[in-house]
Amino acid sequence: MTILYPKYRYYNCFLLAFFCLQQACAQISFTGKVINEIGGIAIQNASVYFNNTTIATQTNQQGEFKFEAVPFVNTELIIFSPGYELIVFKPTTAQLLVKKFIFKLHAKESPALPENLTPELKKNYLNAFYQGFLGITDEAFHCEVSNGKDIYFTEDKRNGGFIAFADSALVITNTLLGYKIYYNLGNFFYDGFNGRSYFAGYCRYEELGDEKQFLSNRSHAYFGSSQHFYRSLIAHQLNKEGFGVFINKPAKASRDKNADQNVGDDNFSPITEQQILWIDSSNNFSIGIKGKLVVQYNKNPHSKSYLSKILPYLEGDLKKGIEANIDIKTAPLELTTIGVPVDDTNVEYGGYWSYEKLGNLLPLDYQPELH
Repeated sequence: MTILYPKYRYYNCFLLAFFCLQQACAQISFTGKVINEIGGIAIQNASVYFNNTTIATQTNQQGEFKFEAVPFVNTELIIFSPGYELIVFKPTTAQLLVKKFIFKLHAKESPALPENLTPELKKNYLNAFYQGFLGITDEAFHCEVSNGKDIYFTEDKRNGGFIAFADSALVITNTLLGYKIYYNLGNFFYDGFNGRSYFAGYCRYEELGDEKQFLSNRSHAYFGSSQHFYRSLIAHQLNKEGFGVFINKPAKASRDKNADQNVGDDNFSPITEQQILWIDSSNNFSIGIKGKLVVQYNKNPHSKSYLSKILPYLEGDLKKGIEANIDIKTAPLELTTIGVPVDDTNVEYGGYWSYEKLGNLLPLDYQPELH
């Protein structure tokens, strides 16, 4: 069987719905319509949402949708309906002034049937998928995927692992953080040789009841996270928020034959946020420094005590606080104005943040309580 590696497709949309930007209160209001590209038939109950946020709606019987005075979040607008290719639309500043949007959806081709798997092998794949997708933290333990039957697997013999995919949005209920998450899985790869997993996709969040009852748990998940770090970085608040950053460069071998040759040793040099963060003339943020960044957080995140009980060796564990690695594949790593990597496939995390999976993530429009 030929293994297909899905790639996200970006579509141009026909601009035909009212769009009014209210700069004074950082809110936007706009309407639109979703139709089938063949025949222009309206598509009802299509999901329209801002990626990784709680800002979402659905189309009505006429295929129309409306956002009114919602917070402006610098992220993609996603349009999804089962049986159609997902649309990813990242509007430019000029497009925000256009008056109308119409999105034309393209019908999906019939998906390739997965290879035949024994029930035992599929069960093993599913367990590995849940660990790689949701994580192994306390937050992940409180997550439940209600439509796991919609996940399909293909064996990847090159890496001794598998590829997972789903045609419908995965529905995850996180009872600890108080969210129902609808996740459109773009790709998921499990490397059996090193036990690592990689996934990417688009999602929206729904509140589970009164958000006040989850405020404490959400704060626990936020402080010390990569989201906390990036927000602190672009706000120039790293030290105040408890972060220290070091650059990791391989040590040079000594020419002294009598010297102790520690070829594999590394040098850790402290660097400031001014050295890390680049801001261009258009006020775009990026991390342009080369090499592996080592981030230390001087407090104990809430999940640390839970992980310490189930793992004999906790990666990134310090006597007080935690340590994490940011490995940028290709510099620079561009960041949005809300402190999110533009391309999250361009960065890998090690140390404590390697345990950060979907079960621990918070929506981009989440705002933490003060310390």
